[in-house]
Amino acid sequence: MGPTPAAHAAAIDTAAHSARVRHCEPDETGGLIDAIYDAGFDAQRWPEVCARIAQRIGAQHVNLTMLPPESTFSLAEWDGIDASFAHSYAQHYGDFDPIVPQARRWAAGTLVTDTMIHPQGSLQRSAFVQEWVRPQRFYTVAFANVLREGDMAAVLGALRHETRFYSEDELDALRTLLPHLRNALRVQRHTARTLASHDKSAHAPADALDALAHGVLIVDADAHIVFANRAAATQLARANGLRTEHAALCAATAAATQQLRSLIARAAGRDARGRTGGAMLIARQPPDEPLQALISPLGEHRHADYFAQGARTGTAMLIVIDPQSSRRGVETRLIALFGLTPAEARVACEVGKGLNPKDVAEALQVLPSTVRTHLHHVFAKTTTRRQAELMRLIAQLAIARGD
Repeated sequence: MGPTPAAHAAAIDTAAHSARVRHCEPDETGGLIDAIYDAGFDAQRWPEVCARIAQRIGAQHVNLTMLPPESTFSLAEWDGIDASFAHSYAQHYGDFDPIVPQARRWAAGTLVTDTMIHPQGSLQRSAFVQEWVRPQRFYTVAFANVLREGDMAAVLGALRHETRFYSEDELDALRTLLPHLRNALRVQRHTARTLASHDKSAHAPADALDALAHGVLIVDADAHIVFANRAAATQLARANGLRTEHAALCAATAAATQQLRSLIARAAGRDARGRTGGAMLIARQPPDEPLQALISPLGEHRHADYFAQGARTGTAMLIVIDPQSSRRGVETRLIALFGLTPAEARVACEVGKGLNPKDVAEALQVLPSTVRTHLHHVFAKTTTRRQAELMRLIAQLAIARGD
């Protein structure tokens, strides 16, 4: 007996989606990996990343949760789970779930679907499926342990309504992303712990910003400095590229100063609806690389008044990145987080500057073959596959000071 028309149509659709996954452009995967590392820096981007992962593997919903391995697993914040079902799961059905409670105890990198652990017949007849899964129209699920370190585990869940199981191509696509998700979450945890250690006093906002390796300045619309963290104060003291004149920010040239102050005025204007951010490079004396300045309107926040005291107009925030000094301390973090040797960490940091292996060999005074060997180990240990991914990872590790 042949397949029904509906089954035949579903098979065609499965094959077509698998082909799209299998022949996906490298730039598409690379763009998603870049977005994952961006989310490690800015946690507000995780919902967008999860939506892109769902699209990539043909799921309707993808959720990512971090929690202690032995704590109660809550679905209250999960996309695709109705509040009433999340409540009944917590009260009763969670005890019968064959996957989720175990997922956080798996080894990091483990990926499992419902079809791998239970025969579909017995699973479909269970009260858990009949009374909790089926009413929500879930056809199949995939769960992965993304990270398990110390007191924290991260679990990813992919929920599908469509009446077909995950193909091997789709699961392979998800497996490719898991190491990058793990790296991004590691960086996020490292940065959060560093900032939390400075967040225990009345001066917590300023102390937290002092923990950052990048310069942070709060300025008014006239470019007068309201606040400067420790890194920014150091940059201003050097007066190389960025300096003050009559208590206002200046760049190296009149044209650059005009551009900088125009961006600040636009971000700190009195009309909040018209405020916009911007970015520019601030040239320095050779051989120093240009400073990277990101200018943003300072929105309402529970600590905004702390920084804006004495400001005569609206305020803006400048993040000033010194690409040279921000790399300091990264070597020790690469060693601690990814198990790199000191030699491998030095090579990684040089490659993170954008240098090719030949230039790295000259800078470190070693053979190019030695650099290639170390770089092979670096890519394997950090689960990055190309220089751009490694540069992004190093940039994230450089956010917090190491001293």
